[in-house]
Amino acid sequence: MGGSAKDVQSKKELDSVVHSGSPVVLHFRASRCEASKHIDEVFAHLSTDFPHAHFLRVEVEEQPEISEAYSVSDVPYFAFVKDGKVFDTLKGADPSSLANKIARVAGSVRPEEPAAPASLETVQELAKENESFHKQEQIQAQNVLNDPLKRRLKQLIDSNRLMLFMKGTPEEPKCKVSQIAVDALREEKVKFGSFDVLSDKEVMEGIQKYSNWPTIPQLYYKGKLGGWCHIAILMRRSEKTSGVA
Repeated sequence: MGGSAKDVQSKKELDSVVHSGSPVVLHFRASRCEASKHIDEVFAHLSTDFPHAHFLRVEVEEQPEISEAYSVSDVPYFAFVKDGKVFDTLKGADPSSLANKIARVAGSVRPEEPAAPASLETVQELAKENESFHKQEQIQAQNVLNDPLKRRLKQLIDSNRLMLFMKGTPEEPKCKVSQIAVDALREEKVKFGSFDVLSDKEVMEGIQKYSNWPTIPQLYYKGKLGGWCHIAILMRRSEKTSGVA
């Protein structure tokens, strides 16, 4: 196993590893998702502390069959496999929970020792560094916005529990990904607000700087950006069946 994280190239390859009976930790990630990038550093570090377990990355946009098999709806997402079966799962980028769950499924290198006691301390330090770096980037991005625009953007974001900044309207989306986002939200039967960034150039340019995320659509939940990763997965899956332009 070698104590390092590896990328999964096919479902056949993954099934072979899972059926070997060894502990397996799967990290479902998306290259566009900042949270995936940050937690992947923690994931890679932990792989060296548990050399008797397989640490595998699954790029959800490239491996939709695997993502569907493990019921992945958003990233980052982790599945912990033991004796060929899913033992536990974890949604989101929570370094401490990730380390604890890995210790439970992978155990320690020596039975008489606790599971990687040094890992949690290192993981927590990495988490602090990542969070601090991300916040600093966001602050720097927001500094170029004037105060009235920042207040307006915050008011728009907070106007609904679930707020979608999109191209067009829910009734008439103007891009494929906006269409997919609307379809996904309606399929889940959730209430959401929306804003057509094409109707206001200042908002379109401002919202991309506000959260330091350069693409549209953007989906906010309770004031926090977090929806693009989910939309990316849905877009990849829809390519097989959707002809939306």
